[in-house]
Amino acid sequence: MLKYITEDEYKELLGKDSIPNDFNNLVIKASSYINYNTHGRIDEKDVPEQVKYTTCLIIDLIDEEDTKISEIGNLKSQNIEGWSESYATPEEIKKDYSSKKYEVLRENLWDAIGIDGNPLLYSGVC
Repeated sequence: MLKYITEDEYKELLGKDSIPNDFNNLVIKASSYINYNTHGRIDEKDVPEQVKYTTCLIIDLIDEEDTKISEIGNLKSQNIEGWSESYATPEEIKKDYSSKKYEVLRENLWDAIGIDGNPLLYSGVC
């Protein structure tokens, strides 16, 4: 399975003492997400630091998303005087985190070059 970082790299890059629960699954999901959006242009034998850092950030977003989806009653808004509440659906949470993950990808890999000499996020004709 594709893994752009190790547990030690995660801790070092984010300055954390621990890793999320189910780290192995999260790193595979994050690496696959990045690989898909970069069209397989990352050299797996020499992963750039930008990609490693982005993988860490996406791991955290996926973990946060999974936690929110598993919680019952994700309060989205509340009106105290009229006492109305609305809750986020799993689909809304997934859509929100999809946008967040792609924004992290764009912010961190906009200038990274792939093994074919093209930018990692380039999706045009080579």
